[in-house]
This record gives sequence, C-alpha cells and structure tokens, in this order.
Amino acid sequence: MNNALAFGLTYALPALGAAIGVGLIGLGALGAAGRNPEKIGDIRTLMITAIVFADSLAIIGIVVAFIAKGK
Repeated sequence: MNNALAFGLTYALPALGAAIGVGLIGLGALGAAGRNPEKIGDIRTLMITAIVFADSLAIIGIVVAFIAKGK
C-alpha cells in the first residue's frame, strides 16, 4: 500500500506543479497579448517554449517514479 502511495505522490506532485506553472504561463501570455497585441507571434513562441520547460518537470517526475518503483 505504501509503495503505491509513494508512486502516486512521486508523479502527482510534479504534475501538479507543472499544471500550475502552465496556468501561470498562460495567464502571463494573455496579459502580455492584451497589452501589446501586435507582438502576439513573439509572445506565442515564448509561451510555447515556457510550457515545454514546465511540462518537462512532469516528465521527469514520471521517470523518477518508475525508477523508484523499480527498486
């Protein structure tokens, strides 16, 4: 039972952090686009790059969860 809980939390916490991060990135991008609509292309590029970095935390979390479960 404890093993399953540890596996779930090992993945859930980084995924939660990544989801909050993506939400904050979207909030910032929409605010920037509202203030400066002619730069929407640059803002979109930076937003997608930042989302990739935030989602990499969730991917690292699942890899660490599988490695910890394997031991």
